[in-house]
Amino acid sequence: MAKPLITLYTPGNRKDLIAKAGKFKPDGIVLDLEDAVPIQLKAQTRDELGELIPTLDIVSLVRVNSEPQYLQKDLEAVVGNNLYGICLPMAETVDQIVVADKIMTWLERERGIEPDKVKLLLLIETALGVRNCYDMCVAAKRVESIVFGSAQDGDLQRDLRSDFSIEGPEIMYARQKSLLDARAAKLPYVLDGAFSDIKNEDTLRRDCTLSKRLGYNGRTLIYPGHIAIARECYAPSPKEVAHYQAVVQAFEDAEKQGLAAINYGGKLIDYAMYKKAKSFLEII
Repeated sequence: MAKPLITLYTPGNRKDLIAKAGKFKPDGIVLDLEDAVPIQLKAQTRDELGELIPTLDIVSLVRVNSEPQYLQKDLEAVVGNNLYGICLPMAETVDQIVVADKIMTWLERERGIEPDKVKLLLLIETALGVRNCYDMCVAAKRVESIVFGSAQDGDLQRDLRSDFSIEGPEIMYARQKSLLDARAAKLPYVLDGAFSDIKNEDTLRRDCTLSKRLGYNGRTLIYPGHIAIARECYAPSPKEVAHYQAVVQAFEDAEKQGLAAINYGGKLIDYAMYKKAKSFLEII
C-alpha cells in the first residue's frame, strides 16, 4: 500500500466532508476525533467512525485523543483491518507510546488482525515531544512516521512561546531536530504538519519548498485546495531526476574503469555522492 505522504484532515463528525475528500486525491485522509470534534460529540463520533471506516475506499487514519479518559475508547472504536494508522497527538513520552502500542496490540490480537498492521504516527507538538522524539520513534515497531507540529499558532508554537514567520527561524531547530530523530530511527518517511493560512497559496508553496529542502517527504493538510500544490512541491522535479540519473551513470561508467572519484559537472563525485544519487532515485 502506498504511504500516506499527502493527507487531508477531515472532522470525524462531518460525514459530508469525509464523502467528498477522495475527489481531491490525497494519499489518505485523517479522520479527526481530537480538536475538530466538540467534547460533547466525541463519544458519538468515535462510534460512528468505527462503522464508517470499513465502508471507505481511501486510505484512512484516525487522529485520536491522547488523554487517558479518551485514548482506549477511541482505539477500541476504530482499530480494524480497514484502518491504515493512528495519529497520536501531543506525543511527549515513551510511556505514551508504550501504552498506545499495548492497547493496539491487544485489539489486533482480539480481532484477528496481523500484528503491527495498524501503524502509529506521532504528532510532535510540544517542546517535550521534540526533546524525546528519537526515543518515541523507536519505542514501538508500529511507529511509522512523525508529523511535525508546524502550524501557525498551533500547540508547539504556544508551548515554545515563539513567534511565526514563513522563513521559519522561530521553530527551525525543532523542525530539524524532529526530522533528524525520525531519520536516525530509520522511519520510512517523515511528515511536516498542517498549513493554516488556507487562502495564501504562495506562502504554502514557499513553506512546502522549504520543508522538502529540509528533508520532509510530505505533510498533513487541512484544506483540500492545498493538496495539488503540496504534491507538486514535494515531488522530485524532472531536473533533479535527470541530474541524479546522469550522476549514477557517470560514476558507474568510471567505476568500470577502476575509478571511484570523478569530476562531473565541476563537482567531485565519489561513493558518498553516488549513494545519495541512488537513494534519491530509489524513492521517486
